[in-house]
Amino acid sequence: MSQNPKHYTVREFFSSDQYIIPIYQRNYAWGEGEITQLIQDIVDYKKSYNTFYYIGTLVVWERKLDGTVIYETIDGQQRLTTLSILLSLINKEYLELKWFSQPRLKFDSRTHSTATLDALFYGYEPDDNHCNTAIKDGYKTAKRALERILNEKEFNLSIEEFTTFLLDKVTILRVPVPTDTDLNHYFEIMNSRGEQLEKHEVLKAKCLEVLDESDRYAFNTVWEACANMEKYVQYGFTTDERDLLFGKGTETKWDELTDERNFYASLRVKPEEKSKPKEGSQNMFSIQDIVDNKIVIGAGNTSDTGEESERFNTIINFSNFLLHILRIQTGENIALDDKRLIPQFEQYLKADNKKEFVRTFGYNLLKGKYLFDKYIIKREYTKGKDQWSLKKLKLGDSGSVSYVNTFGAEDSNDDINRENLMLLSMFHVSTPTLVYKHWLNAVLKFVFLNPKTEGETYRTYLENLAKAFLVRRYIANEPEDFFTLIYGETAVDADSCFDHITDDCIDFSKLDSGTAVENFIFNYLDYLLWKDYRRDKKYFRINGDFAFDDNRVRDFEFSFRSSVEHYYPQNPIDSAMKLKDKDQMWLDNFGNLCLISSSKNSRLSNFMPSAKKDHYRSSQKIDSIKQRIMMEYEYWDTNGDNQFNEIKDHGERMKEILMS
Repeated sequence: MSQNPKHYTVREFFSSDQYIIPIYQRNYAWGEGEITQLIQDIVDYKKSYNTFYYIGTLVVWERKLDGTVIYETIDGQQRLTTLSILLSLINKEYLELKWFSQPRLKFDSRTHSTATLDALFYGYEPDDNHCNTAIKDGYKTAKRALERILNEKEFNLSIEEFTTFLLDKVTILRVPVPTDTDLNHYFEIMNSRGEQLEKHEVLKAKCLEVLDESDRYAFNTVWEACANMEKYVQYGFTTDERDLLFGKGTETKWDELTDERNFYASLRVKPEEKSKPKEGSQNMFSIQDIVDNKIVIGAGNTSDTGEESERFNTIINFSNFLLHILRIQTGENIALDDKRLIPQFEQYLKADNKKEFVRTFGYNLLKGKYLFDKYIIKREYTKGKDQWSLKKLKLGDSGSVSYVNTFGAEDSNDDINRENLMLLSMFHVSTPTLVYKHWLNAVLKFVFLNPKTEGETYRTYLENLAKAFLVRRYIANEPEDFFTLIYGETAVDADSCFDHITDDCIDFSKLDSGTAVENFIFNYLDYLLWKDYRRDKKYFRINGDFAFDDNRVRDFEFSFRSSVEHYYPQNPIDSAMKLKDKDQMWLDNFGNLCLISSSKNSRLSNFMPSAKKDHYRSSQKIDSIKQRIMMEYEYWDTNGDNQFNEIKDHGERMKEILMS
């Protein structure tokens, strides 16, 4: 084997050689976020550049197995397994890949994983008793993500175009290690290797070069304070700086941001201190210095103990956050994809007004992070619980600092703050990738314009945004692009969402399309049902009678569900119960569908509704409020008019609440 690294296209990579995942590697773990991101990245590169796209590195070690060379995968197995799943999907569902004649990947001592990959390749249903659920779910996730992304108005690619680009333009660098390598020592080196300079660090250096020396300290300090997305921004400054930026003393409770005119003056360093590096910082700003020395220019001395960073988990990384601020500042259709972070800034860093642009961006970055912390959900880990939170930072009268609800009572879990939290988490779980979070861009734009918005106004806006996503995007005859929906003449606000939309603009058949129904639609419906349960319980009646009380509905929390379940199964365990050809349309009817976790769908997908009831009714939490209502119907298990009437009735009632 050649010891030199070599680039392969995907077609070349999977045409001949065999690969094996050793037992010391963790099992396949990619979920909806990672799989969707991979497909999204490939489509983005095809549409933006249409040149070779380097997808990553695969580190391998040559092993002899029964006289045949097989490549043991040391690093890159998650991507390798996902590509194998994707090729099997294309080969089975869309286009015959005659060159892809046999599976090229196996797992050491994990027979279920190998058997599942083989089943997907040869086109038969994996045996539930001998199946790797993550791989099986990955196939379903890849299919849904591929269909959704290719059909989006912004991309509009055919499967043929996508496949050609994937096979002949997407490349992998295969890096062999010498056959006499001590693999244990190699792993130690890999696990202790240093971090590479990130794109946002290079971008910061480019911005600092544009500014006058007198403004660099302020810009750099703000950048570093905002870069830790999991920490509230106030903790990124010294006590004196916090007083200047967020209000002195306890009167403002750290809940008021200085205006742009005072921003640079508030953080300006005295001339005699310019030569002194700030504690934890380095007084050097050139790109070359940062690249050569891996300099990290840190923020100042704070009272932060580190607990705050461990308590909260952000929903987006810093590089993508920068693009949201850039789009809001410019009003231009900036791609919300951090792969293009630096190129999208460079046009503004080369303009005649580049200095003023960077100065304004510095303030907008601070404002955006302050508003993000206050108005956008985080995942909070405290007191042994893991839950969504919507909180702001409060400075108490005694000088103590605490986290309190952004709206309503400071510690209530059953008021306007909870409703806004539910709406935000509904949007977030519907878009699991870090890129193209259009809902987040819309919400940040709204709070930029309304930095002191009240809870009721915020809820109205979020509900209008959800309605607009539904009728102007997901079930529209001619879906609008997200940028127009957020920035166009008919952009969503707290007063209107689709005044210009009529019934003729809506294609209700999109709700009766089985697994092709968007996750967002199910999540939005569950929000509406949750809200109805707490108020009128209008949609919890069957045949005129109130169906059930269930505290799990009141306590419902949105989670990452990615699998559309057919409540009456497509392929029942008892084949005699399979619907006849003339009745097959009821399977994909909206009434027969709900959104649940992939793991539950994999275990129970072929069970009849009565068996599913027995399982779900004993669960501590429910995956789907819609499904919980479906469980109260009597005849869903049977073949006949009663069964179809129940599916029809439930579907019509759910469509009614969506459109009410």
